[in-house]
Order: sequence, then structure tokens, then C-alpha cells
Amino acid sequence: MKVTVLMENTSPDCLLHEHGLSLHLSYEGHSVLLDAGSSGRFTENAAALGVDLSAVEKAALSHGHWDHADGLAAFFARNAAAPVYARPAALLPRYREKDGSYDGVSPALIEQFRSRFDLADGPRELLPGLHLIPDAVDHEQSLVAETDKGLVVMNSCCHAGAGYIVKDILSRFPGRKVYAILGGFHLMGHGGTATLGVAPGIVRNLAHWLTDELGVEQICTGHCTGEPAFALLREELGDRLTYLRTGLILDF
Repeated sequence: MKVTVLMENTSPDCLLHEHGLSLHLSYEGHSVLLDAGSSGRFTENAAALGVDLSAVEKAALSHGHWDHADGLAAFFARNAAAPVYARPAALLPRYREKDGSYDGVSPALIEQFRSRFDLADGPRELLPGLHLIPDAVDHEQSLVAETDKGLVVMNSCCHAGAGYIVKDILSRFPGRKVYAILGGFHLMGHGGTATLGVAPGIVRNLAHWLTDELGVEQICTGHCTGEPAFALLREELGDRLTYLRTGLILDF
């Protein structure tokens, strides 16, 4: 399996970046999209990285926030057929607790492209070996890939908690290990990626929970994790940690 990061908050100079996340998977000969960032910019990165969005067969929305969904309009303009698999609550209106501003999927996008969404709450197998697994947050789900190295868990923001998500997935796949987890860990503060939203000890404990207790070997994180939390994770994890930046290509 090859995972290409089409959009994240940071990028090399040759690519675009924005607050958002989008991943492309080449899995057993199939083309799959997870999230679409907050605008159409990810499509320009896809072209630069050699990813043909018109060939995507299936897409998934990790959760119902604008910075993962609002680029879908640009995706639909380039792909006339691929369904977008989401949980029903992902399309409900959402507002930030801190100021009441809108935080959900664009209502205009939902109205125009409602027929492109395939909604369900239960676990689903998108392809043989590629699964959508819901978590405790009512609009969130993980994309889980079976690989020779073990399970690879992709959850763009881990609102339910990265450790809890991995623990639940292990219970659903008895006898399997989670080799890697990719995505944001929702550890930044309200001030953005330069701020820390939790106590440093929580970040350090998460690092050891994921690796020492749950057996995760590789962690690739960025987006809503934030820079201070990433630095703390680096202190604990060393080369088991990779920054999930735009343009990164991972092979499993």
C-alpha cells in the first residue's frame, strides 16, 4: 500500500498547504481518497504528485468538519462516479464551542452533492482488506488497511483519542497488530498549530500507551497535533515518529 499526503498544514515550497488533510491510497491496485482538505488546493498537489483523481474508485470522509470535507466539490468536478462513504452524523450542522462559529461540512456542498454520499454507521469493508471503522465520536471513522506488516489505521483527527481508537480496533481484529497509525491527534490549542492544548504529560503518556502498551510500531502525525505536541512525541518516540506533511509518500 502506498499513502500519499495530498494536503496538510505544512508543505515543501513546491506544493500548496492549508489547514486541512487529504490522503490518497493505492491499495491492491485500487485508488482511494480519504478526505479532501478545506478547498480545491489538494487537487493541484495531486496533479503535481502524479495522483489521478479521476481514477479514484472510492472516497471516505473521516468526520464532519469543513477542513476535511469542503474540498470535495473540487473532487466531484474531477470525478463523476466515486461515492463518498461517511457516517450519517458527519453531514449534520456543527458549531465550535468556543465561539459558536460554523465548523461543519458546507451546507451548499451537501445540498448540491447529497447523492454522492453513502451514509452508514456500522463497520464497512470498502475493498477486501480495507475497512471503515466507526469510533465513539458520532461522526468519526477510521480507515483501516490490512497489510503484511499489520494493520494501518488512518484517522484524520482522532477526536475519540488515538489510544482509544487503536484499542478498539485491536478488539475488532483479534490476533492482529496495529503496525502504524496516521493522522492528527487533536492536541493543539485554540491558538493553532503553534500551541499546545493539553498538559505535556498527557502527550508523553500517549506516546507510551500507543507503543509500549498497544504495540504500534510507527506513528505518522501532523495537522491538528500541533508543533509543541509533535516535539514532545519526538522526545519519547525518536525515529518511530514521522511528520505527516504535504507531499509525504509512505509505503506499507
